[in-house]
Amino acid sequence: MASSLRDIVEESIKKAFELYPDAADSTPKILEDEQRPTLVKQLQTFGFSEKQANSAIKTLSAPSPLTSTLLSSFEPLQACLEYLILHVPECDLPQRFLPSSNSSNPFISSVHSGTEDIKARWAVDKAVKECGWPAHVVKYLVKDRRLVEDWGLLQQALNRALVGAAEEDISLETEATETEALDEDELSAYDAKFMDNTHLLIPLPVAPLELHVILRTDDRSIAVRGEPPAMYITSKTVAAYVRLHILSQLLSAFRNDTLVDPGESVIMAAVRFIEEQWASVEDHGPPEVSEVLRYFMRDQGQADNTEASEVTAATQGKRGGRQRKGGSRRDDRDAATIKAEFEELRQKKAYTDILAARKRLPAFAAQGTFLDMLDKNRCVIVVGETGCGKTTQLPQFVLDSLILAGHGSEASIIVTQPRRLSALGVAARVSTERLEDGSVGYAIRGESKQSNRTKLLFCTTGVVLRRLGSGDKLQNVTHVIVDEVHERSVDGDLLLLELKTLLQQNKRLKIILMSATINHEIFIKYFNNAPLLTIPGFTHPVEDRYLEEYLPSLSYRPSGKGVKRPSEKEMDSLRSQASSSDESLLLTLHAISKSDRVDIELIHALVKHIIDSRANPGGVLIFLPGVQEIHACLNALKSIPNAKVFPLHANLSSDEQRAVFAPTSGWKIIAATNVAETSITIDDVVYVIDSGKVKETQYDPENGLTKLEEQWVTRAAARQRRGRAGRTKPGVCYKLYTRRQESNMQHFPIPEIKRVALESVALSVKVTHDDVKGFLSRAIDPPTMSALDHALFVLNELGAISPEGDLTPMGQHLAMLPMEPRLGKMLVLGAIFQCLGPVLTAASIMSSKPLFVSPMDKREEASRARAKFATGNSDILTDVNAYEECASLREKGASRVRAFCEENFISMSTLRDITSLRQEFLSTLTSLNLVPWGSTPSSPALNTHSAHTGLVKAVLLGGLWPRVARVVLPKDAVKFDRVQAGTVQRANEAREYKFFDVRAGAAGGRVFLHPSSVLFRAAEWRSPFVAYFQKQQTTKLWLRDATEVPVYALLLFGGPVTVNHVGGGLTIGTKDAFVKLKAWPRIGVLVNQLRRLLDVQLKQSVDTGDVMSIGNNNPVVKAVLALLQNDGLSSDI
Repeated sequence: MASSLRDIVEESIKKAFELYPDAADSTPKILEDEQRPTLVKQLQTFGFSEKQANSAIKTLSAPSPLTSTLLSSFEPLQACLEYLILHVPECDLPQRFLPSSNSSNPFISSVHSGTEDIKARWAVDKAVKECGWPAHVVKYLVKDRRLVEDWGLLQQALNRALVGAAEEDISLETEATETEALDEDELSAYDAKFMDNTHLLIPLPVAPLELHVILRTDDRSIAVRGEPPAMYITSKTVAAYVRLHILSQLLSAFRNDTLVDPGESVIMAAVRFIEEQWASVEDHGPPEVSEVLRYFMRDQGQADNTEASEVTAATQGKRGGRQRKGGSRRDDRDAATIKAEFEELRQKKAYTDILAARKRLPAFAAQGTFLDMLDKNRCVIVVGETGCGKTTQLPQFVLDSLILAGHGSEASIIVTQPRRLSALGVAARVSTERLEDGSVGYAIRGESKQSNRTKLLFCTTGVVLRRLGSGDKLQNVTHVIVDEVHERSVDGDLLLLELKTLLQQNKRLKIILMSATINHEIFIKYFNNAPLLTIPGFTHPVEDRYLEEYLPSLSYRPSGKGVKRPSEKEMDSLRSQASSSDESLLLTLHAISKSDRVDIELIHALVKHIIDSRANPGGVLIFLPGVQEIHACLNALKSIPNAKVFPLHANLSSDEQRAVFAPTSGWKIIAATNVAETSITIDDVVYVIDSGKVKETQYDPENGLTKLEEQWVTRAAARQRRGRAGRTKPGVCYKLYTRRQESNMQHFPIPEIKRVALESVALSVKVTHDDVKGFLSRAIDPPTMSALDHALFVLNELGAISPEGDLTPMGQHLAMLPMEPRLGKMLVLGAIFQCLGPVLTAASIMSSKPLFVSPMDKREEASRARAKFATGNSDILTDVNAYEECASLREKGASRVRAFCEENFISMSTLRDITSLRQEFLSTLTSLNLVPWGSTPSSPALNTHSAHTGLVKAVLLGGLWPRVARVVLPKDAVKFDRVQAGTVQRANEAREYKFFDVRAGAAGGRVFLHPSSVLFRAAEWRSPFVAYFQKQQTTKLWLRDATEVPVYALLLFGGPVTVNHVGGGLTIGTKDAFVKLKAWPRIGVLVNQLRRLLDVQLKQSVDTGDVMSIGNNNPVVKAVLALLQNDGLSSDI
């Protein structure tokens, strides 16, 4: 550390200790007996009572980590002062120790600050929390005591500010030019009531809003034109800025004299107008926050330490801030009206035509039995063969029975699907069957379509889990239908666990589990012997054709290069399988079946054979393990005449996914991952080609290693794939494997909860269930204790849970962020250190599929294209740079962006996903008060330090630690050349550097940078450490998404720093993952002081939500920036 930097750090620590009491090292130390009497007298001179002084002396006289920390950092008197300032309640501190700024607990300090202060605080608190007004506006206005004394005047002033009335024009004594008497019958019809003589509350019949009108007099009259009465809108579910938007439109209409139509009263007009505005918000989405608050935005140069805006009375949801905790919109129709409308619907010819087709489905024959079971039981399990119609029909049976029984107004049915594509596809089909009557909606991550008339809501499992995580107990939901439970995803198993618990708490709720004919007995047992309904399948016959059966019909013969010639025993087995003695054929069969990759050329030959041998065109659905294979396959097939090719995988946009369902005039060829296995029907598919392979994530908690492995599908999955061919007509399933290979496949999938990392699962469970292990032990297939222990250990490393196992303020915020906790922590730190723009993009990139594509035949070209964007010796920042280049081209049009992406091997679909996630993550941060309302990713206030590459890397490391590897140049690779002036070290090649994971035991050892990394060819390293996002085992143990990180990033944002005062040197981390550094112990002392001060500030900022003010003139942040700028070598900042 440069001496100038050390001066900056020491001065920063001194300044910071004045604001944030914390301490230093943990060398065992206590107060000596002879010091105690003197210290008591000294503390009393500072204004502390004798009791308080003795309390401090007693604590610091007993051995404890706190005592050692304080006395190792300060002189005895200073240590006692630090203890007292930290532990004595603020209202009991001597005057000299009271902070000059607002107390962190306004309600405690207000008790000691007089009646007038209590009134002002009450007015601010009520206006912000109940009415949704920005805090800084309210605080400014209540400087006028008249507004503190008169709630109506305060609301009127806020009304004027909302619509931009100039301050000099505000006259609080303005009288309305015309009034009308309120109609008591009309108020009764609206269920309106007076809260006091002048405060009228009007609940809206349709919208989940309540209008408050503050009358100027108590004569029950209201202004008709001129100055509108004071008004505000409240709601438990609608975001504050949406309410302010509707209110501003209402006030403007009143002021412009366009509100009241002939024959209307003011109240009637206001209710009508608000409902129209609400409908517009529902149909078109909410407006931009910045537009709503445009008259409230303050000049940044004059901003004080209060939040830029705190319109936070209701939590803003994703995608524009709409989130309903209860999740339901009130239907304005009564049960009789709903029943009459349904009866009318059933008489329409279009409906009866569709109904005739529905009745041919096996599920329809089971309607009576199913409804009878559901009437007598709270949980029913339905097992149905592929094509029986259970997914589309059973939800309609439930809804129709409720409507016909006179309970249509209460009906609220959630139907979960494991994937977005399934939710969209099934919702569209059911909506069509009900003639688009508005009763069907959907909700997936980032996209929702529903209204107050929605009775059937199709959504992904994750959407329901997030709803439950927010505290919603589904009180307004009548039925939850869980489809495809046999898939055993983590979300699916968690939902079953939550629903089993809810059945005991919500006596109204009923649950239907729907499964393919796959291991359904486990669900029956889990739900206490719930009744089972079995529905036979209705599929046209499907012919199975195995590799050995159709291979003789193809002209394709692979080279067999690299495949060992079969033994005579293997040849006998092949002859038996193929019923042939043709040696060429047998060798081909052996080469294909022994290959460890999907044979694209075989698929091409097979598709050509299908097309050439069939007169009538149809659909061909090809199941492949991953996106890379899909691209390779479609490239090979796109030249086939009279055929359209389509990809189908989870990374596509909703519109791209829907394209596969559209009819085509010729052949339709779809290359898909396993997203097409269940719940969707592509009508024109007649032929299925099953590669028999799938890519699944495998996780080893012992070493923290994630593996994306290609493996054989289970027989259950193969059966599902086969069923896609016979949904609408007889079909054929061509299998790229032999009968013998199929017989060796596992019967059922391993539950996902047993093969993935559980950090996110444990954190989400911790929010609602304190005992994570106890709760998850009741899952249908509990995860291993070692996996849970590792997940909790990681959450502790991230600061999400305390060493005692309690959820921390950081953890509470991370649980609300829809991403891996590591990425969530990066966002929180990015907001605090005001470098959010690049961190937001980085987190979105790490939550998405790769931004750059790398076709197998153009890998070198793709690698060179990515290298053009190389930034900061970081894969992540390179991708951030590429994204920003693409974003800068948007104003030139979509075609220019598309051309740029094609030229540089950038995935357009991933680009869209990143853009969507950035906005979604920012909206979530806004709803948590971590960033000001109205912010964008490029807002200057969020990006004060975004150009500071060292800081951005440190923030990334804050989420990634201990995913760090040491960069080592072996001694035998260090060589010198003689020059005239002496010797110089010879430049080294990239291949000479070696990388070693800092984790201990099996998780450590040598690792390798992935060839796709921009660091793969790096021959110079400024720092000997690299952080990584993923470690995957294939041919080698590869590091992906690597970033060279400054040493001081590890010291400041890595694991705990231990100082060896005797032998010298520092250790970062614990016995599980650590880095040893040769350094002056004082560096460790100073760094630990900074970290402890920073931890205090982080905790306070997360506790209060006021994170944006931390970076403003903060001595600790200044020291951190200085250390990271040049990695401790100089003080240039």
